[in-house]
Amino acid sequence: MEKKSEPAYFTVEASLILPMVFLFTTMMIFLAFYSYDRCIMEQSAYEAALRGSGNHFKTAGEAYQAAENAAGRLVDGKLFALQNLTHQVTVTADYVTVSYSGTVNMPLLSWLGEYVTDLDFFMKVTSKAKRCRPTKTIRGIRILNHLIPQ
Repeated sequence: MEKKSEPAYFTVEASLILPMVFLFTTMMIFLAFYSYDRCIMEQSAYEAALRGSGNHFKTAGEAYQAAENAAGRLVDGKLFALQNLTHQVTVTADYVTVSYSGTVNMPLLSWLGEYVTDLDFFMKVTSKAKRCRPTKTIRGIRILNHLIPQ
């Protein structure tokens, strides 16, 4: 019986390459989570600001309460890679602004922080919507109707 020997270089190469492939795959998955979370936060910030900018709110306090309720409810249970998520709502006479901020949970972040300085995985998203004033809008449309020849 003839003994067949094969070179062992494939085992050595696999032991070096396989961990890098796993690390790359894990990082790509977390990049997808990051992109998804950013998209959800941007859409939720704009939607919350839009809900607070409705024309049926007479005071800034009512607009603030509507935007605050929407900001908390819209992202609840939808985010994967964010920790310590906070939101802030600001209402002025002209705009409703909603901001979300949080830290991104990334694997090997503490290890990478030892080698890369100024590493910041903090995400902040801000969106604003103009407050509607129906009286001003109606007056502007009436002025435009008078300017357009019939």
